Parts: sequence; structure tokens; C-alpha cells
Amino acid sequence: MLAVAWAVGPALPVLLRGELIGHPFTDLYPSVWGLWWFAGQQPGLPSFATHLAAPEGMPFYYSSPLHGWAVWPLLGVVSLPAAWNLTVLAARLATVLVAYGAGRAWGLREPGALVAAAIYGASPFFQGYAVEGIVEGLDGWTLALWLLALGRRRWGLGAVAFALTVISSWYLGAVACVLAALLGRRAWVTAALGLVLSAPLLALFFGAFPEGQPLDPAVRAAMGAQLAVGRPGILPGLQPFAMTTWVGGIAPLLALWGLRDSDLARRAAIVLGTCALLSLGLGPIYDLAPFSSLRFPYRFHAGTLAALALLAGLGADRLRVGAWLAPVLVLEGLLLSPIEPVLPGAPGEVPALYDDLQGEVLLDVPGPVAMPPGEINRSRARARSFLYAQTAHGMGTPWAPDFNSVGAVGEELGLAGVRALDPLVGADPPLALDLPQSIDHVVVHVRELRGAADTAHRLLLAEGWVRTGDDGERWRYARSP
Repeated sequence: MLAVAWAVGPALPVLLRGELIGHPFTDLYPSVWGLWWFAGQQPGLPSFATHLAAPEGMPFYYSSPLHGWAVWPLLGVVSLPAAWNLTVLAARLATVLVAYGAGRAWGLREPGALVAAAIYGASPFFQGYAVEGIVEGLDGWTLALWLLALGRRRWGLGAVAFALTVISSWYLGAVACVLAALLGRRAWVTAALGLVLSAPLLALFFGAFPEGQPLDPAVRAAMGAQLAVGRPGILPGLQPFAMTTWVGGIAPLLALWGLRDSDLARRAAIVLGTCALLSLGLGPIYDLAPFSSLRFPYRFHAGTLAALALLAGLGADRLRVGAWLAPVLVLEGLLLSPIEPVLPGAPGEVPALYDDLQGEVLLDVPGPVAMPPGEINRSRARARSFLYAQTAHGMGTPWAPDFNSVGAVGEELGLAGVRALDPLVGADPPLALDLPQSIDHVVVHVRELRGAADTAHRLLLAEGWVRTGDDGERWRYARSP
């Protein structure tokens, strides 16, 4: 009941409205587009996207192959928005269920395991991933499955679960590696085997995104755990950035009660302290590889939560509290944490202006703008046009998106004039666009270009383009016959 309520309850308004789960301002549309792209390339593990940087294409690695594989059979039965929403709900459900199983495997009684499932699986931390549409953050069940396997002394399952953890999210994989270093021989062996199993995907990832560079320490610290108590997410106002390490007040008190003189409690306390320190993003360890390449150290909070959940479960069992405490913990997080308690939604339809287009390449103006890590990128919402609309019209885009500074590939060939029109770039107005001959259609987004839309219209007409559509927000052009 807890797992179903957590999976569906906060998402119910979005589902009733028929929208995509998540804010449209950060990772949602790239995540949903990735499902479509990945499933369309099956069978296999695609690593090159002909739909990006068209017509040449570019290396690309989808951040959640697990969701891609899950959606592959679904897209023949349901729509892409429905498939996205189903995988989000399934991940939320599984994270609570497997966390409960992990608690039982480590010796918790039923009430204590339910408390552990609420603290880990139904945490504001994982709620934040759903708010932002960060697909690779949703699968907290993989780390919990590995811990369950360790608790049950299942070596084979442990190796597979560790590989699934690495595949599901590189950050969860990093957390698992830290935990493996602290949990003894069985953890080391299953981690080593799991890394071997996941090595082909690691190689594909680094081959697709070779541009990663060590971060500025100040930027990393800004992406680390914040000790200040944020404004509750239940208050009105737009809150698209859902980074949090909030743990509330009840769980730490239970954890203190669970700190008994036992080897299990001591190991859990060491894990908690280590992951909490790493989540700050500070210290000399971040001068060393691979820590120097981690962009979001706050995500080590998953390890903090796992240890906190076990200690709090031990405390709950020691106090002999009932199952009623688990929903109280969930409500505390929903009402007091800085994350929205009701999941937001975003439009799942594609504007009709994109219908009935024939060609290979379509250019949306303006397009994505690469920003340094740590800066708010106001071009991210444009992914609905130049990425998500591809799921309807099927044409490639000449834009080579940087995917949040992970895969930046430099200036796209032949689009300098178009970039100069972008108000986020702030360049002098171009004298000509000189678009590549590979482009068959252009869609100008009037509101995004602000005053430069008329300039774009004039330059396109001067270069032989004909306006073929106008829906009040967008102008569509094709080459003159």
C-alpha cells in the first residue's frame, strides 16, 4: 500500500490531465526524447544518433538504458507520454518495494523495514528526480537490490544487481563503489564482478561523451549538499530545480535510537558519515579522479539515505513502533521538504505546425545554448521543440545539444548566423543566415526570438525560403521550389 500510494498519489493530478510527469524546464524533454530514440534503435544498445547534428549525426549515450529497454515493447502498445509515465511510476513503486526487502534482508522486522522503505524509497531526494524528469535518477531500486543481495548473501544476484546499479545511474554506481569499500569482502567481490558485467556500457558512455573536464571547485560545492533548510515545496511558486538532501527530524532521531553497540549499527554509521561528507562536494578527494569529474556530489545522498534508513529501522524496531510511522515519515517529507509534494506536469502533445512535413532535416530557431556547469540554462525548455517534436515528425535536427555540458561538441557547422539571432547569445544581428543545403524546413519560434523574429523572417525570405505555416507562436518555412 505504501509503495502504490507513493508511486501514484503525487502523480495523480498529472495523470488525470494527460501530461508528462515532470517540469518542462530541465531534463524532462531530453529524457522522453531519449526513450523514443533508444527504443527506435532496438534491438541493441545504440551509441550514435543520426537525429542530432544532422545530417552527419553524433555519438550519443542515453543515460538510462534500463528505461530504454523497458519502453521498447511498450511503444507498440501505448503512446510515448504514457510509456514515460508508466516507467516513472514503476521506478517509484520498485524503489519502495525493494528498499523494504533490503531492510528485511539486513535483519529488520516488518515495521522497521517499512520505516526504512519510507526513508529511502519515498524520500524527497527521489521525488526531486521525478520533479525534474531526470530519468537516470529514478531507479533507486537498483542500489537497494544490491544491498538486499548482500544481506541475503546472494553472490550471483549481488553481482548482477551491482551491474544494474552502475547501468541505471553513474552516480548510484559511485555510491555503490563507496559502500562496497566499507561493507566487507562480499561487497568487494560482487562489486568487482558487477563492474566487469557493466564494462561494455561504461566504454560506450566514455566513447560517446569524451569532452568531460574536471569542474571548478566552487561549482562543485554549489552542486553539493546544502546545509540550510530550504523553503517548503508545498508553498506556491515555480520550483523547477529539485536538488535536495533533506532528511527531516524524525528519521535522525530514530537513527540515534538505533545506534546500539552492534557491528551492523557501527558499519551503518560509518557509511552514513562517509556519504554525507562526500555529498558536500568539498575536500581534497575531489582533486582526484574520478571524483574530480563528478558534477553533482549531492547525489551521494543516496548512500546517506540507505544508511539512515537502516539505522532508523533499527531504532523503530527497538522502540517497537507500529507500521503507522512509515506514512508519517512520508508526509513529513512531502509537507516540509523543499521539493514539491505534487508532481508537476508538462505538455505531451506536439504542435500541429509540425504535421505533414516531408524531408530529412528541420531547423528550429532558436536552438540549444551551451552554458558552463553551475549556470541556469534558460534554453533547456527549447528541447520540447528541437528534440521532443522529432518524436512526431521524425526528421533530424542540425543542432548538436550539449546535454547539460556533458557532451559539448562545439559550434555546429553553418549555424553561426542563426545563433547570432538568439537573445541568450547576445551577439550582433547577422547580415545573412547562409543555412546549409541539408536543411529542408525551418521553424521560427517567435516568442523565444523576441524582437529578432522579424529579422529571421526577412533574412529567410531574402535567401529563397517561403513561409508555409503560422500558428501564432511559430512560423514555418520551406525552400522555394
